[in-house]
Amino acid sequence: MHPPGYKGSMKRIVILAIVIVVVFGGWSAAWLAGAGFIRSNIAELAKPDGESAPKVACDRLDVGGYPFWFDVVCNGLTVVSGDITATAPVVKAQLLVYDPWHLVATATGPLTLSDAFTGAKTRLDWQKIEASARLTGWRIARISVLAETLALNDTVAGDNLLAKASHGEFHLLDIPEQHDAAKGLAALALYAKLDDLNAPGFQINDGRSTLEADITGLSDDVRTYGDADILTRWQAAGGSIKLVGLKGDDGDTQHFDVNGTLGLDAAMHPAGQLTVASKGLVERFGSMIPEQMRPLVLGNPGADGSYSQVLNLTNGVLFSGLVPLGPLPAIQ
Repeated sequence: MHPPGYKGSMKRIVILAIVIVVVFGGWSAAWLAGAGFIRSNIAELAKPDGESAPKVACDRLDVGGYPFWFDVVCNGLTVVSGDITATAPVVKAQLLVYDPWHLVATATGPLTLSDAFTGAKTRLDWQKIEASARLTGWRIARISVLAETLALNDTVAGDNLLAKASHGEFHLLDIPEQHDAAKGLAALALYAKLDDLNAPGFQINDGRSTLEADITGLSDDVRTYGDADILTRWQAAGGSIKLVGLKGDDGDTQHFDVNGTLGLDAAMHPAGQLTVASKGLVERFGSMIPEQMRPLVLGNPGADGSYSQVLNLTNGVLFSGLVPLGPLPAIQ
């Protein structure tokens, strides 16, 4: 004889087992559907011709990580955009099944770049590179890239070091108070820097460089960023880049600081104003600028040896004060 309550206990165990099987099966089905969605969307990136839209392809694509992750591994990455072709051996990305708005990625170098038009070939090496991205819905909340021991080489004829840096980072951060949900517009703050920058060709040793900017008028849906008319819509929305500061220095003797605001006019020409302040650049790089052009580009020296100049971009022309320096091409 079974003890009292035996049948009830067995019934509950059977029900629990059925629930576990249903949940497990549902979770597995959801994971497989998610993996298929990832595969199909990456496959779509390989369909453009590389001219009208960038072409992104993998020699082999693997999607694993079941049951809690989506581990995406692209072996033999190739990106073609116009005359530019970029390749990398391995790019890995990871998503949590229950938090698909947060992506973490790593890449194995080197990254090679070739320009079919100019014949230029370069290679970017690194010791470590990590990237992460988080979305709020389809709006960028944060994108960050951190890299260690970077080296850029010209590889047209052997290996010729162009520049290297011990550390680099890049960040894009949402500016929530400037989000306009009604118009579908967002704004992002950009910050980037390079430490221990060395560029033999420019005689730069132990240099530092930072970039800070606010970008407004962007679409708040990252799914539209690949659209052919994205720049046209950015211009129509009054989008602008407020350059808080593009700064660099090489110890205490040379430095530069560029700030201002840039956008696009109705004809898609760059428009805005830039202020360029520097010290030591003329002495080091003056020979690269024709002597009669130096005051127009960098300004006249002050009592302390520093230079300052205001450049205006208007009606498709770059001006130094009222003096035209040259035409500006339309950005399409």
